[in-house]
Amino acid sequence: MQTDIEQLFAEGGLLSNHVEGYSARTQQIEMAEKVSEALANNEVLIAEAGTGTGKTFAYLAPAMLSGQKVFISTGTKNLQDQLFKKDLPKLREVLSVPLKAALLKGRSNYLCHHRLALAESEPSAVYQQHTLQTLREWMGKTSSGDLSETDLLEEQSPLWPKVTSTIDNCLGQQCPDYDDCFIVEARRKAQEADIVIINHHLLMSDMALKASGQGEVLPDADAFIIDEAHQLPAIASQFLGHRVSSHQIQELSRDSIREMELDATDMEDIRQSAEKIDNRLHQFKLTLGDKEQRLPWYQVVQQQTTTQDALDSLIMAIEKLEQSLEPASERGRGLEQCYQRCQEIIKKLNVFSDNETDDNLILWLDVRGASFILHATPQEISQHFQQWIADKPSAWVFTSATLTVAGKFNNFIQQLGIDDPVTKSWQSPFDYASQSLLYMPSIPVEPSNNSYNSHIANIAKAVIEYSQGRIFLLFTSYRALHEVADALQDMEYPILVQGAGAKSQLLAEFREHGNAVLLGTNSFWEGVDVRGEALSCVLIDKIPFASPGDPVLEARINHLRERGGNPFRSIQIPSAVIQLKQGIGRLIRDKRDYGVLVLCDPRFLSKPYGKIFMRSLPPMPITQQLDDVAEFFSLKATV
Repeated sequence: MQTDIEQLFAEGGLLSNHVEGYSARTQQIEMAEKVSEALANNEVLIAEAGTGTGKTFAYLAPAMLSGQKVFISTGTKNLQDQLFKKDLPKLREVLSVPLKAALLKGRSNYLCHHRLALAESEPSAVYQQHTLQTLREWMGKTSSGDLSETDLLEEQSPLWPKVTSTIDNCLGQQCPDYDDCFIVEARRKAQEADIVIINHHLLMSDMALKASGQGEVLPDADAFIIDEAHQLPAIASQFLGHRVSSHQIQELSRDSIREMELDATDMEDIRQSAEKIDNRLHQFKLTLGDKEQRLPWYQVVQQQTTTQDALDSLIMAIEKLEQSLEPASERGRGLEQCYQRCQEIIKKLNVFSDNETDDNLILWLDVRGASFILHATPQEISQHFQQWIADKPSAWVFTSATLTVAGKFNNFIQQLGIDDPVTKSWQSPFDYASQSLLYMPSIPVEPSNNSYNSHIANIAKAVIEYSQGRIFLLFTSYRALHEVADALQDMEYPILVQGAGAKSQLLAEFREHGNAVLLGTNSFWEGVDVRGEALSCVLIDKIPFASPGDPVLEARINHLRERGGNPFRSIQIPSAVIQLKQGIGRLIRDKRDYGVLVLCDPRFLSKPYGKIFMRSLPPMPITQQLDDVAEFFSLKATV
C-alpha cells in the first residue's frame, strides 16, 4: 500500500500524469499514508488538513486501494454528488481499480411510487396535474429516482413531501410498489458496493435509530471516513433528540383519513378524530404566533399561559385518534402504521407536557411562519457517540480543514467522546506569507456599540476601492448585513446580498461579474469555493460567537456553569474559532490565488482570549495600516 500511495501522489506519479495542473504535496502524501495505516490497523484517526492539502484524494485513494468496504460521509448532498460523479470516477480511471461504488441518500431524496400515486388521487391534485404528470414521466426514465437529478421540483415545493416517503409512512415490504422502490434499489447497491458515499444526516439517523433500539439504516462496513467532520457534533445533536413538527401531525391526520377511505369506510369516527386534530393543531399554532423565533420551551409557557393547555388539548385529540385507529389497525398496513405513528407522536409530545423535566434534554420551540417544530435536544452527545462507535468496530477517519483550536484537538474529541484517537494536523501548503495579507483596522468602539456597523461600512468602502470589488463581506447577523448593505448601495460595484436569490445563483453572478461585492451570513462562511481573482478579499465583521439567545446554546452554557465549568472557554470560544477558520478558508483556494483578509473586531487584540483566535490563523503578514492594503493590491496588479 505504501508503494501504491507514493506512486500515486509523488511528482511524476500517476496523478501528475493524469490530472492537469496536479503538483505533489508532502501534506497530501503524509495524510494518505496516515489514512492507509488507520484503515489497515482499525484505528480512529482525527486528521486536520489545511485548505489546499487535497484531502479528498488523500482519503479516497487509500479507501479504494484498501480492498475494504468503506462508507464516506460528507457534509452536504452537493459534496456527495461531487465525490460520486467527479472525484471517484477520476481516481478510478487513474488507479484502474475494479470496484463498485454507490451513492446513498436519505429517503426524502427519492421519488416514491406509492406516494406519487396517492398525490395524484388527491382532490387538490388538479392544480398540480402538470407537475405530477411530468414526475410520472421522469419516473419511467430515471434509474435512481434521486430528485436532485431533475429540476421538476424545487426543494421548498409543498409537493416534495407528498411524493417522497418518511420512516413513518413507508409501507415497507407490504407496499404494492416494493419491487420497483428506488430506496430499496439504492440500499441494495450500497449493500453490494465497496465504496458508499453518504451524508452526515444519513449517518446520524443510523446512530439515532441504533440508540433508540429500532435497528439501523446502514449495512456493516470495515471503515467509516467522515469529511467536513467539524459539522458532526451539531448534526448528531439534531438526530439524537426527539422532534415533532406541525407537518408530521398534519400528515398523520391526512393519512389516517386516506387509509380509512381505502380500508375502513365503516369507521367514520377516524375521520372525525383526525379533523378534530386539525382544529386543535390550529388552536395551538395561534398561541405560538407566526413570528419566526427559537425559544426555550419554559419561556414559551411563561410568556403565553394558554400554550400548555392548547398542547394538552392537542395531545388528547391525538389520543382519541389512537383509540379510533386501534381496532382499524388490523384492516391494512397503512392503518396499522397510522396507529403506530399516533403512539410515537403522543410519546414525544408528552415530554413537553409532563411536569417532570429530564435534565439531559433541552426542550425548545422553533417557529417558522405557519409551521413549528418542538425539539428535545440532548445536553451532551458524547456518550451516545462513544457507544455507537464501540458498536461498529471499524476504522474511523474524521477529517476537515477546521478541527483544532489553537493547534489542539481537545474540543472535538470531548464533544464526540472519542477514546484514544490518533491525531495529526497538516498546515495548508499555500504560501500565505506571499499570497496574503491580514489587515486588522483600528476601531474605536466595541461590537456592542450602536455605531459599530457604520465603522464596518466605512472600512468596507475603503477596502473595496483598493480590491476593486472582488470581496466577500461575512457577517454574524442579518441586522449587521443589511445595515452595511444599505450603506454600500451607492458604490459602483455590483452589490449581491444573501436572500436576494438562491446561494448558487448569487455565487454564479459573483464569478460572472468579476468585480462584485457579496454580503452573506452563516451559509457563505463555509462550503463556498471561488478560485481566481474574482474573490481577492474577505472581510469578517466580528468574532463569530454564536448568539447566547440560541436555546440549545443557552441551556448548555447554564448546564456547564451549574457544574462549575467555564462555558465561555469550553463552548463559545472553540465554536467561534472553528467558524472563523471556515470563513478565512474562503480567501485562498489555489496556489495562484492572492488576497487580503480583513478582521474588524478590536477584541482580537484587546481581549486576553484574542490570543486563542490569533494562534488559530494561517501564518499571514499582519498590518493595521490601510496603506499596506493599497500597496498589496497595487503590487499584485503588476505581477
